[in-house]
Amino acid sequence: MKKIVIIFLFGMLFQTKSKSQVIPPAPADKSVVYFVRASGLGAAINFTYFDSIKLIGKGNGTNYVRYECEPGHHLFWARSENKDFVEAEVEAGRIYFIEVVPQMGAIKAGVQLKPVDPSNEKTMKRILKIMEKKAPETFSAEELEKDAEKSKDVMERGLEKYREEKEKGKKTDRLEKEMYYKNQ
Repeated sequence: MKKIVIIFLFGMLFQTKSKSQVIPPAPADKSVVYFVRASGLGAAINFTYFDSIKLIGKGNGTNYVRYECEPGHHLFWARSENKDFVEAEVEAGRIYFIEVVPQMGAIKAGVQLKPVDPSNEKTMKRILKIMEKKAPETFSAEELEKDAEKSKDVMERGLEKYREEKEKGKKTDRLEKEMYYKNQ
């Protein structure tokens, strides 16, 4: 009987992952924002992610990007056939999520960014499922620099689009500092 209990416990140890193993803690002096694409719709289409005029990553298919940034105000946005924006106020030592949702586009997939309230269990379950299966997309500084150089015009047009939308009174989704992930 003792042998069965030990085998069972050993199996459970390697079979389950706790949420803290899936989501590494944020550094004490930085904020962490995850861009999670949980849908495979438009899987061949790359979405590119920005923090104002800084390129932070890209990806296609179901994946996610972990982005460490300075605490404070940020304008996160993504580009595909369209551009979508999220204004954010993030705090040091906290983890935040933005869901990246593919949309039907005229020529290729569009993108929508949705700030995630971690109390939304359905959304968090979908996000954690992706994070349990895959490692985050990673990019070397050289890759990001090369892609940023090619994307200068895209970044300028993206910020111009944001300013135009604000002038027209279009409301931008917000990721509030209180929307941090609490199971750290």
